[in-house]
Amino acid sequence: MLELIISAVQVKKKKKNVGYNNSIKWLSKLNLVFFTPCLLFSNIASVISYERLLAFWPIPAFYIVFTAISWILCHTVIPMFGIDRYYKRFVLACVMFSNANSLPVAIISSLAVSEAGKTLYWNSDDTQEMVSARGISYTLFFGLFCNILRWSYGYNLLQKRTEDDDDTIAIDDYSPTFPVTDYGSNRNNNDTSRRSSSATVSEVDYNTNEDSFKRSVSDGDDTTALLTSFPQDDKEKKEHGRFINIIVTINTYMSPPLYAALLALFVGLFPPLKHLMYDEDSFFYASITKAIESCGKASVPIVLVCLGAQLKSIRDTQQTNTTQKSKKPVTLSIFIRMFLTPLCVIPIVFLFAQFGQNWSELASDPMFVVSMIVVGCTPTAINLSQITQVSGAFEEEMLNVLFWSYGVICIPVCTLVVFLALILVGHLK
Repeated sequence: MLELIISAVQVKKKKKNVGYNNSIKWLSKLNLVFFTPCLLFSNIASVISYERLLAFWPIPAFYIVFTAISWILCHTVIPMFGIDRYYKRFVLACVMFSNANSLPVAIISSLAVSEAGKTLYWNSDDTQEMVSARGISYTLFFGLFCNILRWSYGYNLLQKRTEDDDDTIAIDDYSPTFPVTDYGSNRNNNDTSRRSSSATVSEVDYNTNEDSFKRSVSDGDDTTALLTSFPQDDKEKKEHGRFINIIVTINTYMSPPLYAALLALFVGLFPPLKHLMYDEDSFFYASITKAIESCGKASVPIVLVCLGAQLKSIRDTQQTNTTQKSKKPVTLSIFIRMFLTPLCVIPIVFLFAQFGQNWSELASDPMFVVSMIVVGCTPTAINLSQITQVSGAFEEEMLNVLFWSYGVICIPVCTLVVFLALILVGHLK
């Protein structure tokens, strides 16, 4: 009787967890489809312009360099630790896409109004408020490019793929076709029958095509006009199919936040439309732009709520086997992102500040130097957990990366990075 009661309680608890997880997933999907696009649109459209794009050209250049460094580090270090192709995508996403918005803005805002902020003055007329405004502007502009790639390539990296579950099938395809009587006989027999049926279908198709060809030849002139019309129809079908394939391929790299980012770029780089959306006297600013901004402000809190709910859910249903299997890619992701990447980022920014004043006046701005070092050395982006929760892949691994990155490693590493940045700025003066 006691065992029946315990079983009933466990079943009820599992059903409750399933409903709880479904609610979290629904909230994450709503955030991904609606609130996050609103946040990206309001942040990007309000910041981007032709003038700023030309004046801030070192920022996209730094983003390209930082991303290339992360990609090279991953492809160099991953083979050394024997990470399989499934977790390779996970490590790439964790290393390439860092927190380029909330954490850098908080660090730079705090730094600008502190006593150390006085060392970041650009000229004698500078103030701490101006230093803070410039630092936040640099950070948001850097985050613009980070968000575009994160919600395209990064979104694609963290999706479930059919080949992730086909590793054993691919191995079995090389097994012999005769029956095997060991522990894997059932699976091999199924694969053998599957291949036999495939071969039979191929033979039928070949025979059917050969018979139809013979009939077409024997029909003579009556079918000649019909046969000559096929290439044109096939060409149209091929062109139509090729166009559909291109659209489908592009859509696999797209996501609702990316569509919003591209729309924001169009609005920001088209002056009449930007004036219409952001002029305070405009009807669209009061009715549409402010509404989008208000919805966008809910995105980050929802991400944090879902992240906390995920941590609780994973803790309640955690499996030791899965944790052991993912321990190596989690550790490697944190090591590359938080230790190897700063060792490459800091010297590059310092060299630009030392020798880049002939190409851009930003090289002489101490706040710009500090901002680029900070955005290049932050932990993995928090909203990647939102992608993994919606896709259903790498959920537990991403939570472990975020927990260790922000809960343990972030404070000492970021403190050291800011300290080194201030030392470099003082040396440049």
